[in-house]
Amino acid sequence: MSDINVMRRILILLLISAGLVIPSFAQEVPTPVRAKLVADIVTVKAGESFNLGVLMEIDPGWHVYWKYPGDTGLPTRVQFEVPDGISVGELNWPIPAAYHKSDGGIDFGYENSLLLWTNIDVASDAKLNSNVDINAKVSWISCKEICIPGKANLEFDAKIGDLRKPANTALFSKWRHSLPLIFTDSAIPFNIEVTKIKSSENQAQIGVTLQSKSPVEQIGYYPNPGDSFIVQNLQYTTSPKNNKTEISFDVKALDGIKLSETVLDGLIVFSDIDGKQSGVELKIDFSDT
Repeated sequence: MSDINVMRRILILLLISAGLVIPSFAQEVPTPVRAKLVADIVTVKAGESFNLGVLMEIDPGWHVYWKYPGDTGLPTRVQFEVPDGISVGELNWPIPAAYHKSDGGIDFGYENSLLLWTNIDVASDAKLNSNVDINAKVSWISCKEICIPGKANLEFDAKIGDLRKPANTALFSKWRHSLPLIFTDSAIPFNIEVTKIKSSENQAQIGVTLQSKSPVEQIGYYPNPGDSFIVQNLQYTTSPKNNKTEISFDVKALDGIKLSETVLDGLIVFSDIDGKQSGVELKIDFSDT
């Protein structure tokens, strides 16, 4: 993300905060996104865990954003609030789509529907037949020709029973298949080699070489620089004859961030010959750079 796009995002945030990124007051403001909490249990036993997520239904043509939104937009956020004795895992993010814009920029997000979920550990001393009250604060930006901020305060009562009763099994199974693979997964269809060349104290040039083991198409790299990096000059070189794709880009640590103490998250996203999209988590550690 360039310095210009950083400033663009700050401007969008200021406009949203001021309530200006909406249709004119003479128009009815649409509500293209609806959010609710869903769980994979009806009841859960004390000391066990369950999955709880925010299901977002999105009107056609609209989209919300990934944890790194790209050149514009803002990330979708979910904050769970739980009682003492209950622990919350990390949020699961499905592989996003890439939206290529007319100005050459790229945004990352989701359309139609989205499930963002986490694992909830129930205390071993939770009382039988009691309820565990869980709240979720959700915020998002939905965009089409215009961008509209949205938010929801959601509640879920986890019922403690003497046995586990599952729910929404098909829904959670579907979205689990949309998660990226981890770097060591044997199902990854290519070998991955990463090279790092430090060009200055807080800058580096990155090369990622993918040697395909089986046919793949539409390979892309989706960075997640967060608040630590700027990623620039993303380029691809393909060699179909050798089943090889080379990805290169520059990384710059933002002011106050030491490159040698950081890790750049991202995804390598690809499709198989049937068009099914998959992805691989790629973490680039700069501690040895």
